[in-house]
Amino acid sequence: MTRLTFKVRRAWLVAALVSFWAAGCAPVASSSSGLDSPRAPRARVEVQWRVPLSSDRPWEMNVREFGEPIIAPGGDLAVGAGDGVVYRLRADSGELVWSTDVGGSIDAAVALSEGYLYAATATGELHRLDWETGEVVWTVSARNALESSPAVGQGLVAVADSADVLYAFDVVTGDLVWDYQRRQPDFFTVKGGGTPVFSGARIFCGFSDGTLVSLFADSGEEEWTAYLGDDDSQEFGDVDLPVIDAGDVLYAVSYSGGVYAVEASSGALLWHQDIDSVAGLVQEGSWLLGAASTGRVFALNAADGEVQWQFRLSAEVSPVALASTGPVLSVATASGPLYLLRTRDGLPMAKWDPSSGFQSAPVFDSVRGYALSNLGYLYGYRLAY
Repeated sequence: MTRLTFKVRRAWLVAALVSFWAAGCAPVASSSSGLDSPRAPRARVEVQWRVPLSSDRPWEMNVREFGEPIIAPGGDLAVGAGDGVVYRLRADSGELVWSTDVGGSIDAAVALSEGYLYAATATGELHRLDWETGEVVWTVSARNALESSPAVGQGLVAVADSADVLYAFDVVTGDLVWDYQRRQPDFFTVKGGGTPVFSGARIFCGFSDGTLVSLFADSGEEEWTAYLGDDDSQEFGDVDLPVIDAGDVLYAVSYSGGVYAVEASSGALLWHQDIDSVAGLVQEGSWLLGAASTGRVFALNAADGEVQWQFRLSAEVSPVALASTGPVLSVATASGPLYLLRTRDGLPMAKWDPSSGFQSAPVFDSVRGYALSNLGYLYGYRLAY
């Protein structure tokens, strides 16, 4: 999720759609606009439940909810909201299990590991909560706002702040193990910080100076640094989205630089596709699916970065995040609908606009999807044909 305020998963297999994916023709590059272009089979969103979370905020103008729901292994949902509250809910009904006020806006997904939730706040605090009770176990403070998701691995919880400091805390005690900082550029950057990703004994994280860095998790020492950009004065070169770890290859995004594939062992460049303002990127099989805030949605061949198809949304909408469920690609827009496109060719299937757009991607289990709207409503929904 990329946020231009001056600072964008899968497991859902809808049986009715599998035939569309399997029956497909070879990918073709296409360019179209809106929903008046050729269409895939029509779909509609059927809301099964709606729960107001942080919807009562009349003092705020242009309310935005950046929190993204997560699905626990047992099936419940967890989400942090702009009112500073962490919620646990039943996925089948939206029934509240518990809620805990942690005191600061939560602007990214929480993380769940081994019975504990980790929530980062815009006031610079990281909280560890007991999954069963919602009780806060410990709280630690960063030096700046925390506006991206924490990651857990190797007995650590890692999180980056808005000033390009990456912290690693002990998961049990909350003690700081190490921190790593890069110098922020003098020019404009995208709001927020990088999102760390654990890969075995390493952590990959991007920064606002356009670098992707591999660090040893136990010490925070650099293994390698790769610059993703055209030059060292490039504005909005931020590498804020989490890398996609495909084993030997990492896929990363620089907001103004485009999409990059680099060697996981060295950071050496394998290929680069120059697509400006990419706000979300996911992998689906041999393709990378992405959306840019300019309205462009696209599929790239993960092997060489070649464009497989592209689709342009209406000029007035700005994609901010996306999620793939196999045959269907969901594209969230900041002020308007959630678009549903057919993954294999990018053709539109439906759009759904319940309330003032979205800032985060929906998530899916084997039954339904879940999305948090900008007005603070959490939806559980299914697709029908």
